[in-house]
Amino acid sequence: MASVKRRAQRAEELMADRIGFIGLGRMGKPMATRIHEAGFALTVFDVVGETMDTFRQRGVKTASSPREVADNAEIVFACIPSPEASLAVAFGEDGIARGSAIEVYLECSTIGPDYMAKIADGLSKTRISFLDAPISGGIPGAEQGTLSVVTAGDAAALERARPAMSAYARHIFHVADKPGPAQIAKLINNMLSTTGTIAAFEGMVFGAKAGLDVEALLEFINVSTGRNVATMQKIPANILTRKFGGKIDTGVKDLGLFVQQAEKFGIKPYIAPRVQEVFRDAIAGGYDKETMRIIEFLESRAGEGVVVKGKSKA
Repeated sequence: MASVKRRAQRAEELMADRIGFIGLGRMGKPMATRIHEAGFALTVFDVVGETMDTFRQRGVKTASSPREVADNAEIVFACIPSPEASLAVAFGEDGIARGSAIEVYLECSTIGPDYMAKIADGLSKTRISFLDAPISGGIPGAEQGTLSVVTAGDAAALERARPAMSAYARHIFHVADKPGPAQIAKLINNMLSTTGTIAAFEGMVFGAKAGLDVEALLEFINVSTGRNVATMQKIPANILTRKFGGKIDTGVKDLGLFVQQAEKFGIKPYIAPRVQEVFRDAIAGGYDKETMRIIEFLESRAGEGVVVKGKSKA
């Protein structure tokens, strides 16, 4: 009984930390929502003011800058779309480094180890503990609280942030005591996911061109060795339904970072540069918005659409 009370008391102490969240985009908004719904005191900020309306309506405190978030929260998460924006959020005139309350800062974005090192170096001159903490699992994972997180940085800071992280993540990994390696792990994961997706698209277009029933083809693949996240999730949910989705700019960025970092380690990658070519050719062909529409580019080259028999592509 005493141990149960101690655990309950410890849980209450951890919940006492005020949480801040910066960046309420496609991933950040559902992540912050999960943290709020878990019962944490939350302050949010996004450069697009209207994005905070939903949180205001729910009684969540909103801020006018990253610094104001860091003035109101001991633990602050950031989910930012670009490396340059991440640096500005950290060290700009109204950046979190100037905040009066912040003690732990987590960068959840995929910006590469070089930018993470810059942030870590800058924050080393402050009292703020820093965690490199990129996420994986897409919007559905963020909405359902099933994301995977890979972290690098101070282990004690991770344990302090873990209760809030657990609101949006099912799996939390720690790979190093200094920020940076978590970015490498995330870039490898993203390269495998992206290249697997393009390979699956190419295979499905070939199958359709050869006259196969694409649903039957998928059923076979998904109980065989060729299955991957694209065949099991993306193609059924986004391609056969023609809903598409995904930001092609993100794929370009992540593949570029993977190649850049591999070459820094003296590795000349084979696969990622070929997939970069597919992205470049698709963008040049006008398929420059949604990643999933790359399959339309491949269909146009083959003269055959990947569709459920009896249904149109529209």
